[in-house]
Amino acid sequence: MRIGYLIDLHKGGYDQPIPTPEDANRTMEAMIEEGILAEKAGFHSIQVPDRHGRTECYFPGPMQLLTLLARETERVAIGTYTCVATLYHPMHAAEQFSVIDNLSKGRLYTTISRGYHVGYWQQFGIPQEKLLGRFKEFVSVWNDAMKGKRFDYDGKHYCVEQGLLTPQPYQRGGWPIWGGGNANDDAIRRCAEYADCWTCDPYPLKKEVWDEQRGKYAEYARELGKKPFVVLMRDGWVADSFEDAAQEFGRYFVDELKFYHRAGIFKNHPDFQSEADITSERCAPHLVMGSPQQCIEQLERYHEEFGVDYFTLRFRMPKGPSLEAAREQILRFGEEVVQPIHRKYPAPDHPAIPAACRF
Repeated sequence: MRIGYLIDLHKGGYDQPIPTPEDANRTMEAMIEEGILAEKAGFHSIQVPDRHGRTECYFPGPMQLLTLLARETERVAIGTYTCVATLYHPMHAAEQFSVIDNLSKGRLYTTISRGYHVGYWQQFGIPQEKLLGRFKEFVSVWNDAMKGKRFDYDGKHYCVEQGLLTPQPYQRGGWPIWGGGNANDDAIRRCAEYADCWTCDPYPLKKEVWDEQRGKYAEYARELGKKPFVVLMRDGWVADSFEDAAQEFGRYFVDELKFYHRAGIFKNHPDFQSEADITSERCAPHLVMGSPQQCIEQLERYHEEFGVDYFTLRFRMPKGPSLEAAREQILRFGEEVVQPIHRKYPAPDHPAIPAACRF
């Protein structure tokens, strides 16, 4: 079991004024510092999402920050969580990520997904029809690009004429691919097909639904001769007590979940059928929040009862806590939760983890 940290690229209220240059510079520097601190605090990986076209977003896209972190860190794995593949030409994305993999000496992995945010596709004038077809072709082009030879690809959505990915990835054959998608059985099966693992959202989980989904993923993976590997994103906060953690962090998670609920992204959980159902009390069981021991016990419960192999933790939402509080939390959570867990559990030995980062 290992724990990574996600740097949220948002800061501030939704639809806030466009940041001033001074604010943009300070915020970007603070986000870079989060990644540097996460490595020092003992997190196993640093993860970056894919954001665009919002005034609360300070790093559009994951490639820029990951390129910086490839130079600013030495040991920690770095990756996307997630890269919206349908926003990019696959060869352009492959070039950018190959640079990152080489700069980091083989510490890159990429979570890729079809995406869900209409505004992102609108930002780049990308048709919203046949997105699944675009995603599948993206994966196919990447598979060809990793072979180290010139190739042609003539698809319905992407074309490559005498394409060559150079330099090739630092990791022979390419970096690990993590699968993004737990909306339905087809998405779960696709993760088993094209990816080295299955990643899941930070939303509240219904145990019976989870067991069914995880079981199907594991079955699909084994059918393909793969060893299942499950990654779960959670939001959380460590403090002297559960009450302190809930007061410092709970309201921000509630605001975030309501945003996703209004967008129709978070649904199908019987305990959260309306915004009125989304309260700190109802959300608390689905967070990694409380004293250090409570946080450790929650993570171990997910590991033992839910079969989770890897965690992605986030401490900061667009509206808060502050960048300063997040930096303090990275250090405390790392020392009091992450490091004890990493000492207790063996290092992962799985294709989902870059070979350089199996510690």
